[in-house]
Amino acid sequence: MKNLIVTVQGLNLRDKSGLDGDIIDVLNKGDVVELLGSSIDGYWMNIKIAGKTGWASHKYLLAKTKELPPEIASVPKSSFPWFDIAIQEIGTKEVPGDGDAPRVVEYLRSTNLSHTDSSNDETPWCSAFVNWCVEKSGNAGTDSAWARSWLNWGKKTENPVTGCPVVFTRGDNAGHVAFFVSKTDTHVKVLGGNQSDMVCITDYPIGRLLGYRVPK
Repeated sequence: MKNLIVTVQGLNLRDKSGLDGDIIDVLNKGDVVELLGSSIDGYWMNIKIAGKTGWASHKYLLAKTKELPPEIASVPKSSFPWFDIAIQEIGTKEVPGDGDAPRVVEYLRSTNLSHTDSSNDETPWCSAFVNWCVEKSGNAGTDSAWARSWLNWGKKTENPVTGCPVVFTRGDNAGHVAFFVSKTDTHVKVLGGNQSDMVCITDYPIGRLLGYRVPK
């Protein structure tokens, strides 16, 4: 049995997969449901809660929280709901060679990339990962796969807190974006995607820092 958590307030439970299904219940954020199966395209999840069975969009269902990795177990809990979602994605990797990791493709398709670019897990996906996590939590991201787009999101802060987006330089015009974990005088520890081709926690030199962002 696999349990999922509802990540948005007011998720419609329908009697069949698809928007033409009748709404039989409305689920609350934080509700835990049992996964029974999914539609052929993977968009709709067949779930069960309180003896009632129905279908809901996969976009607002997430695997139940797992144990925190040692690197962030001692970090203060984040007030940002997307950080808990990001934790669940640790270990997600690109597929070597010609294959494409379905989860990475899902990240990419949360942005405004073309269908071709969003179907290839070799497309830079750090911003797509951050955008996916933020949207999965019921908030608005940038919809952009360009890391520096996050410099225009929310507002700047000089006092980063766990889970806030952090933007770094990468070359003259490119960048990298991830979620803040902690920092020292020389490095910033972040949880992000497309770090060694996977979702993981790593350090970046503080000299590459462009800014910390928090919601307005």
